[in-house]
Amino acid sequence: MPKYTYKARDEEGRTITGTADGSNVDEIVDIITEKRLTPITVDELNFDGTKKGETFWEKLNNGIVKMQNKVPYKDVVFFTRQLATMVEAGVPLAQALYQLSESEKVIFKRIIRRVADDISMGSTFSDAIAKHPGAFSNMYVSVILSGEISGALEKVLDQMATYMENVEAMRQKVKGAMRYPTFIAGFVTVMVVGILWKLVPVFENMYGSFNKALPGPTQMLISLSHIIQNHLFMVVSIVLLIIISFKAGMTNIKFKTVVHKYILYIPVFGSILKKNIWATFCRTMSLLMDSGTPILQAIEISGAIVGNKMYSDSLEIVYNQLRTGAMLSQSLKESGVFPVLVTQLTATGEEAGKVDDLLRKAAEFYEREIRVTVDSLASIIEPFLIIILGSVVGSILFALYLPIFTIGKLLSS
Repeated sequence: MPKYTYKARDEEGRTITGTADGSNVDEIVDIITEKRLTPITVDELNFDGTKKGETFWEKLNNGIVKMQNKVPYKDVVFFTRQLATMVEAGVPLAQALYQLSESEKVIFKRIIRRVADDISMGSTFSDAIAKHPGAFSNMYVSVILSGEISGALEKVLDQMATYMENVEAMRQKVKGAMRYPTFIAGFVTVMVVGILWKLVPVFENMYGSFNKALPGPTQMLISLSHIIQNHLFMVVSIVLLIIISFKAGMTNIKFKTVVHKYILYIPVFGSILKKNIWATFCRTMSLLMDSGTPILQAIEISGAIVGNKMYSDSLEIVYNQLRTGAMLSQSLKESGVFPVLVTQLTATGEEAGKVDDLLRKAAEFYEREIRVTVDSLASIIEPFLIIILGSVVGSILFALYLPIFTIGKLLSS
């Protein structure tokens, strides 16, 4: 069944956003109206949670709007852990929310208080947080809803807090893996621009007294220096244009799929990204299935969370196969993107009735793999970065001093 995102206005004039399943737009409008909301917009979603047919400018505008109401993930993690502790201790939900809001930043404080107000007026926790997608994801809402239905809100809050803590830890690990190469790349770029801007003109003036044609590498370096000195604005504009063009290209489904596919082939980092996707999928499925979320909905949410279009498309195929009665393990195996460990553990879990437990084990395995790789990453890539840095600096120095090495030939000619 297609999924839709909607924007509506409540009885107090506040703008509410949310998602709902339905066969068409009219059915979604009826669902919104039953909630005593006035529909503003209704848009169909792709399997990965993005809007169908959304243009680059629409994405840019929506991104700006989300940024205005976005709550940092780590703030939601800390909030969830505190809330789980307070609810487990017997503190009423609304009271716990009011108390926790006092220590939060302005945007998150306003959101938590609105959630507490809605609960005080009779709304369920899941319905209240569904109005604030900038803080609480669709998965978060689904897990809370499952806990409300099963009467185990304390348990699912604790599970959600643990899940988010693990996800945040992995995010920091992956970011840490990218930080060192990014710093080196930035340092090399600044160094090269500085040499072209300040040092090359000094050598150019010195060599100008020769009144002779300079070697090709030196002349090329001087030409680059002229471009940096005289056309820096144009160079920056071209770089920005490339970035904007890439962002615009990412709104095209085919282009995005190709980028997300081949980025996984980058040495070392591609392996980390794939393991992170596998860990995210396994841990998300484990949490959702353990909390009682239907498997089709769990696959749908996982497809929106993995963050890779190729994997999202594969999970959409898995979703369609599950609707026809196929087994999860067989569907994952036929997708061709999940490793043997995941498919075998899923098959074993299906036989033992413990799919969620074994998927959690798979997630823990890949998270350990990521930690080991990241911890040893510096020693793995440092030699390559030294070679690259040395090659760049060596090439520049060679081009700068080449006329001095051949000064006799230049003067005699």
